[in-house]
Amino acid sequence: MSIESMYTAVSSLQAHQQYLSVVANNLANVDTIGFKDSRVLFSDAISQTLQQPTASSGLNPGGNGSQIGLGVGLSSITPLFTQGSLMSTGVPTDLAISGKGFFVVKDPTVAPASTYYTRAGALNLQNSSVAGIQGYLVTPTGQRVQGAVITAPATAAANGAALADVTIPTTAGGPPALNVTDYNIDSSGRVNLLLSDGSNVPWMQIGLQNFQNPEALLKVGQNLYQASLASGALFTGGGTDVFQTPGTSGTGNLRSGYLEQSNVDLGTEFSNMIQAERGLQASARVITTSDEVMQELINLKH
Repeated sequence: MSIESMYTAVSSLQAHQQYLSVVANNLANVDTIGFKDSRVLFSDAISQTLQQPTASSGLNPGGNGSQIGLGVGLSSITPLFTQGSLMSTGVPTDLAISGKGFFVVKDPTVAPASTYYTRAGALNLQNSSVAGIQGYLVTPTGQRVQGAVITAPATAAANGAALADVTIPTTAGGPPALNVTDYNIDSSGRVNLLLSDGSNVPWMQIGLQNFQNPEALLKVGQNLYQASLASGALFTGGGTDVFQTPGTSGTGNLRSGYLEQSNVDLGTEFSNMIQAERGLQASARVITTSDEVMQELINLKH
């Protein structure tokens, strides 16, 4: 019987090692902008049935049966999309999402461009060699932020519009076209251009995406998520993402000049780390005890 307890303890060692790895990753990303921590859920493994439950009949009182559990495993490692605190930066291209939702970004280095999602809004303007475009609004790792064009006389993009790279042009307005001297992003995600005559022109609007099951998104590094078959994007048209105005239909509101910090709670993670460590110690002790029992059995003399 000691060999069974040893294998049961080994399964616990493996599960708690994975638990500790998750905790370590959460703590490592305590200062990562837009990071969402993960939690671990355990589930018991199969059980060995020693006696089947029996119903009472006549003088037989019946019984509940007997089973011995044969170990533990991880049932899930799930990201928690609770709101992180907002940090004021004063940088006009820094955007934080207050509430649900994700920025839609595309990687221009592959064709067709791969679509990703992120909560990290530390954006900047990447210079462009394309005529008429000053630059693209991008993430720190170069993914281009997606939005929709505002067609005059409208002052906002239309929900359901096709997404495109958010750009800053060299000229706008007119006729004749005027030079773009500056730009800003407001709390609705609207990119407003300041022209050389002092006027403001709404140019494009940054869109957000949300999911039926965001816990099913896949982390791919660089603060990015990728959709899965189980995540269920809410705003699509023809099978692709479409524009959705921030602050509508369950998407969060944007805060310009802010960044969302990691939602990792240090107190909780240190508590989880101690719990994982104690689980490892207890499992190791069971293995040692099982080995001692087995050694005693081997040494028995008749």
